[in-house]
Amino acid sequence: MDLRPVYTPTKGEAAYQALRSAIRNGQLRPGQRVTLNELADSLEMSLTPVREALRRLASQGLVEQEPNRGTVIAEYTLERAREIYRLRLLLEPVAAELAATHATDDDRSEITTALSDLDEAVAEGRDADVAALNATLHHRIYTAARSPYLSEFIDKLWNGVPFQAISLTDRQQRSAEQHRAIVRAVLDADSDRASQLMHEHISEAAKDTFRQLADADEARTSDA
Repeated sequence: MDLRPVYTPTKGEAAYQALRSAIRNGQLRPGQRVTLNELADSLEMSLTPVREALRRLASQGLVEQEPNRGTVIAEYTLERAREIYRLRLLLEPVAAELAATHATDDDRSEITTALSDLDEAVAEGRDADVAALNATLHHRIYTAARSPYLSEFIDKLWNGVPFQAISLTDRQQRSAEQHRAIVRAVLDADSDRASQLMHEHISEAAKDTFRQLADADEARTSDA
């Protein structure tokens, strides 16, 4: 009999996962002010696990806690995006390089599956799924780097400008081509090429993100 331990999240972890999901799918909007009491009521939890979850979200940059004023869902500004992508351009090529060097057979299988799932979503026009599957593919690659600290730093940067905040529609095909090339380099254990391709990929994503955020800033100014 093959019995495996069952993962049961704590209430704090459950609250964190629920709130992070609500931020990422847009239920909790950038700039929206929320209170501990209303979140606890919505989650049907006591205040303590929700307070714990908010502290964790604040440490990741997903919310901003203001003394005596409650919590605000973080907004994605152009200045913030520039700082985040500057760091992503430094760290993610390193992670791709290490993944090409250290990936196990299981890692390669998971990366290949993640790429297939993403390609399928793009081909079928499932735009709502593409962003999440894109994040999954990147996560699989970075996990294969076998550097927990590096993966943790990258995860925090991704939280800084959550992937659902940026539309990938305009560059899906180009991004898909880049993903396939990156994965091929990782599977071929070509660390230099994996690093180079990841740098190019993140650089193009940065330019697109900056354009979208600049357009959003201009729209807000026009509406003011």
